[in-house]
Amino acid sequence: MIRSMTGFGRAQAKFRNGKITAEIKTVNHKFLDLSFKLSDPIMPFEDKIKEVLHKSVKRGKINLNVSYDGTISRDVRVEINDKVAKNYYNAMSQLKKKLGLKDEITIKDLVTLPGVINYSVAEKELSEIWPAVKKALEDAVKKLIRDREKEGRALHSDLAGRAKNINKMVSVIKASTHLNIEEYRKKFADKIKDLTNGREVDMGRLEMEVAIYAKNSDISEEITRLKNHLVNFKATISESGDVGKKLDFIAQELHREINTIGSKAGDFRIAKNVIEIKSEVEKIREQVKNLE
Repeated sequence: MIRSMTGFGRAQAKFRNGKITAEIKTVNHKFLDLSFKLSDPIMPFEDKIKEVLHKSVKRGKINLNVSYDGTISRDVRVEINDKVAKNYYNAMSQLKKKLGLKDEITIKDLVTLPGVINYSVAEKELSEIWPAVKKALEDAVKKLIRDREKEGRALHSDLAGRAKNINKMVSVIKASTHLNIEEYRKKFADKIKDLTNGREVDMGRLEMEVAIYAKNSDISEEITRLKNHLVNFKATISESGDVGKKLDFIAQELHREINTIGSKAGDFRIAKNVIEIKSEVEKIREQVKNLE
C-alpha cells in the first residue's frame, strides 16, 4: 500500500541508567533529507541511527529528536576546544563592534555553541545506551510508518476514484470519435450543396475530404496509450514502497496524451471531456507529491 510522506512517531525505552525518548516527524520532500537533534551521549550513534532510518523510510524530510533522561555515571570526559571557543569569541566581537552593541560576551554565551564542549563516553557506557536507543528509535519508526500508511489509504482511495473517472471519460471520447467523423461528413456535404446551389455532391471528393479529416483527427493511438497509462497507474497505487516519483511520471504521461487528444479533436463533446480529464490529472499530480 502507498504511504504518505507526512507522519509522526514517538516511543520510549528504559534501561538501567535512565530512559531514551525518540520522536520523529516527517513532511514532504523530493528526496530523503535527515535532520537530527541528539542528546550528547547519543551523538556517537548518529551513523547507526541513519542505518535504521534508511531501512524503513525512503523519501521525505525527517526531523528526529532523540533525548536521554538519566545519568552517565562512569568514565565521562569533558573536553573544551579553546581554539573553537576563541574563533567564536573573535567573530562575535567583530559582530558586536559592527552593530554597535554594548553587551558583554560571557562564558555562558560560548559554551552552548557547537564544538566548544565535547563529551566523551566510555565504550562500556555506550554499549549500554545503544540497545535502548535502537529500541526507542525502531518503535518510533513503526508508529511513523503506521501513521504514513493510514494517510496513504486515504490517498489511495482518492487516486483510485480519479483514475476511474478518467477511464469513464476516455470511453466517452472514444465513442464520440466515430460520431464526430460522421457529423463532419454531413456538414461538409451540406456546405458543398450550399456553395453549388444544390448540385449533386461529388462523392469521391467528399470521401477524400472526410478521409483527410479522419486522419488528422485520429486519436486512437493516444486513447490506447492513455488507457495503458491508467492500467499502470492503478497497479502502482496498490504497490508498497517509494512509488511517488513513478506515479508522478505516469501522471505527466497522462497529461501529455490528453493534451494531444485535445489538440487533434475539434468536437465539443470531446473538448468538454478533455477539460475534465485535465482537471483530474492536475489533482492527481498534486496528490502524488504527498507520497513516499
